[in-house]
Amino acid sequence: MCIRDSRPYMETLLKRIEEEEKVDIGKTAPYFRIRNTEGKDINRSDFKDKYLLIQFWASWDTISREKNAMFRRIYKKEQKNKNFALMGISLDLDREKWLEALKQDTLKWEQTCEYSGWDGDVAKLFSIHTLPANILISPTGKIEGKNLDEKAVSYTHLTLPTNRE
Repeated sequence: MCIRDSRPYMETLLKRIEEEEKVDIGKTAPYFRIRNTEGKDINRSDFKDKYLLIQFWASWDTISREKNAMFRRIYKKEQKNKNFALMGISLDLDREKWLEALKQDTLKWEQTCEYSGWDGDVAKLFSIHTLPANILISPTGKIEGKNLDEKAVSYTHLTLPTNRE
């Protein structure tokens, strides 16, 4: 392969790097709007003044489904914390399969889906290329962490102010 033949690959790689840099830790999270299970538009501003942990997953991804147990534990622990919210964004294509997975996995926090898979606007905005994935956004809209495990999320919450009832 000559250098000229590799140009499309280089351009693709550079584009991917640029996408990743836009949503790097410390950057402002992009604005998004997506519909929830009831068809209501949900956007980043709905979580103003809260830490928001966004979980990217899909009903067809077995690892995502396994990770749902971790998010259930986080939700159970933090559901009364007024400074924290959890939101699922599914990359499903089929509404019925998505809703069935929500029921089977008992996902009670805010759940959303565009039914566009990898081509969904929000997945593209956050440069999601693998599942499962998660992003922690601060109350000021900055990206605080990416692909955190349960221990990292718990540690983060030790340093967060809580406002529990």
